[in-house]
Amino acid sequence: MNHQQHIVIHFFFIIILLVLPFKLSIADDLKAIKLVEELHTVLHNNMKNGESLGYQGRYDILSPVIDQCFDFPLIAKVILSQHWKKLDDQEQVLFIDRFKKLTKATYAARFNLYEGESFSTIGTESLKKGRLLVKTRIILVDEDPVSLSYLVHPSDNHWKIISVIANGVNDLSLKRAEYSTVIREHGFNTLL
Repeated sequence: MNHQQHIVIHFFFIIILLVLPFKLSIADDLKAIKLVEELHTVLHNNMKNGESLGYQGRYDILSPVIDQCFDFPLIAKVILSQHWKKLDDQEQVLFIDRFKKLTKATYAARFNLYEGESFSTIGTESLKKGRLLVKTRIILVDEDPVSLSYLVHPSDNHWKIISVIANGVNDLSLKRAEYSTVIREHGFNTLL
């Protein structure tokens, strides 16, 4: 191998090292977007068929999708903060289960009627700890769009939602404050 070929090989090697992380980043962004768009598709279909499905039908359709999309163990730890470590394993499992059911019930109740709304994906923003913010919005008829961003993180080779931010209001922060007050004033069992 002559000197010129050696330089060309090194040049291509350097290019590959520079481009590969960029391609991986794009692939990760697309996977995170796909996760959120799958949730939106189910929500949109539930809204369009809300009346005929009824609450229980919407809940049943959402249940496996929500299980797949959200990282409930991490969300529970963040929401309960310092209280999480005080719980035994059984209480932690019980809280996660109850919180999952509450999340599914909330989505089934709120996304129940279709009035021409649509979901639109805007893009992603890279954050610390390998997390992404998937930015979307709900386009309403005759009203301003609702900004809806999803904080996602990698978990077991998949993206999982850990927080939803609607018009700048972080649901994780709200729940953490609310649940902390309930535990402080009435005890953990009140949450259950």
